Amino acid sequence: MRRWRAITAGLTGVVLGAGLAIGGATSASAAPAGHWGTFTVSGSSKAYTGTMTLPGFPDTTFTSTSRQSTVISGASTWQSAATGPGAKYGTSRAQTYLNQRPNVDSPTAAGASTTVYTFDGATPGASSWSFVLGDIDADQATISATVQGGGAATGEQLGYQGSYNSCSVAVAGGWSCSADPDGTTGTDQPTWDASTRTLTGNDRAVDTAGATAWFTPTASLTSLTITYQQRSGFPVYQTWFANRTASISGTATLDGTRIPGATVTVTAPRGTVYTTTTAEDGTYVFPNLPVIANYRVEITPPPNAEGDASQPGVSLASATTPGGVDQVVDFPFTSPDDTASVIGTVVDADDHPAANVPVVIIDPDDGTTLVDTTTNSDGVYTASGLPADTDLAISIANQDPVTIRTGDAGAAAPQDPITAPPAVIATITGLVTLDDVPVPAGVVVDLLDASGAVVGSTETDASGRYSFATVAGEYAVRTVVPAAGATGATSNSGIQAVAGATAESDLPFETATEPTVATTTQPGTVTDTDGKPVADRQVVATPTDPTAGDPVTTTTGTDGRFILDGLAPSTEYTIAVDGADPQTITTPDTGAATPLAFTVPAAVVTPPTQSPSPSPSASAPPSTGGGTTPVSSDGGASTGGDLAYTGADLTPGLIAAGVLVLLGGGLLTFRAVRNRRRTTHLQD
Repeated sequence: MRRWRAITAGLTGVVLGAGLAIGGATSASAAPAGHWGTFTVSGSSKAYTGTMTLPGFPDTTFTSTSRQSTVISGASTWQSAATGPGAKYGTSRAQTYLNQRPNVDSPTAAGASTTVYTFDGATPGASSWSFVLGDIDADQATISATVQGGGAATGEQLGYQGSYNSCSVAVAGGWSCSADPDGTTGTDQPTWDASTRTLTGNDRAVDTAGATAWFTPTASLTSLTITYQQRSGFPVYQTWFANRTASISGTATLDGTRIPGATVTVTAPRGTVYTTTTAEDGTYVFPNLPVIANYRVEITPPPNAEGDASQPGVSLASATTPGGVDQVVDFPFTSPDDTASVIGTVVDADDHPAANVPVVIIDPDDGTTLVDTTTNSDGVYTASGLPADTDLAISIANQDPVTIRTGDAGAAAPQDPITAPPAVIATITGLVTLDDVPVPAGVVVDLLDASGAVVGSTETDASGRYSFATVAGEYAVRTVVPAAGATGATSNSGIQAVAGATAESDLPFETATEPTVATTTQPGTVTDTDGKPVADRQVVATPTDPTAGDPVTTTTGTDGRFILDGLAPSTEYTIAVDGADPQTITTPDTGAATPLAFTVPAAVVTPPTQSPSPSPSASAPPSTGGGTTPVSSDGGASTGGDLAYTGADLTPGLIAAGVLVLLGGGLLTFRAVRNRRRTTHLQD
């Protein structure tokens, strides 16, 4: 009847897992987990918004005046396990990070971009989380933060851990960096100045690869601001967030019988409260808690039972174990000596657990009230300190009592389910959707009473619907966002539940809006040296910085014009046209750039090859396989075809022409001989 579930109250969702053995607060076998933040971004150039999500970390949103903010998959650039943060949190490979540019590529404060991260509640202390800034070379980043209470964080409180290079030539398992122009691949590192809280790239402001630094704040922060400024070129920088979490888990029992549906809370030293309920087997787990000390773990105890319902001073941090330790906190309750206990369930007419229903156990002999309680989130009631082996009366929601019987002293006797009359049960139900589509089964929904206490917990079914059976009153329902970055209210309050009726309360969410990618266009023309337009000529725009995007290609039209569309704003490109000198341009922030003009050599027109005059021969037939025939207006020719036919017989004309040529040649020969003789005579 009860499904496995988990829920977070406060700021962060947690997921229930398997219970561990009874034994108090001790180290568990599971190792604490490292996590890298998941980013979303929306908006447009110089007006971006987004989210950063980490398990066990306050909800984080950001705004940015960067002219370009992009979420990168982490498939080609990452922090390896051999880096400082990688050794603490595991490799970031295939984990997202944020790529950003300055507002304007200008080495002035006016050109800087500002990114402000706002935390919905103070961040954990005890050095359990970090942020990493990468590709700081031809640029600089100034960091500021607000500590819990409103003051400004000092440079020391930002917790600079060191600079390093993340390329594979510098650390094992790193990414393969392209060669740096100065031959220093894998060696460049930024410099940190705590007094100005500024991280600065290399002295020459040369664009390199892998220059990285990481920070582990020592104080709880409510905001973090990164002001990013260009020093030369067209730089970009990278941001990662990471943390470590550990678990607190345990089992709740009454006289050795496990208690389902009991509410368990964990309160962090800074006041954040996490809430869940025990599963069918009485186990609970908070798997993603920040690795800090001095948690308080509490449970709603069975009435009249003996045992500690609160365990203070539970620490997930460890001076001897790097990264912290998991802890087990069990709650073994027992009945007072010589008394017994009971565990039972109240359901509605459809056999659904009925939460927050009043239950009164009475001594039928004298009408004395022995226990006055309510059912928990699983419709379960518990009672202790009862007389052993005795018939008692139990009243559900002030209805006529029925009989139950206790068992042996020191034992919890299970009771048959009791069905509450439909007239006293109110139903609260609704749909949880994402983009108007029901969420999958298993999304956790909590029911809270007017005081904010969790009185019920369930999961959505296959149709995305949740349902609570309870008694009349004012309630609220809450859940967690079904997808990273999704928008929508996670809770509805002021729900009026009426006995015998059903109240609907949906929880709709929408997927985060995809960012609007700002682009510009570059028009131009290609003509030849004769001033004629050149059609079908390829034009390629290649960004100087390979991280600025892929090359953009187009071809000229019949009028020689082209438009390169989809170029990144404020970015340097080399525009290349075959046969012309390339041109380097910087695109504007918006709109179209100034048109370019390219000139290529005019095509060389080769005249048609002329056929030699045929020798006269009375017996030779006309040629049918030789000759050169023009086939295009641009001088191209085809060799080997028949001469073009004009409609006349050419053979007589050719013979006559040959005779005339011979006669003319004889006359010229005779004249040349006579002149030579005259010249010889004069020389003598």
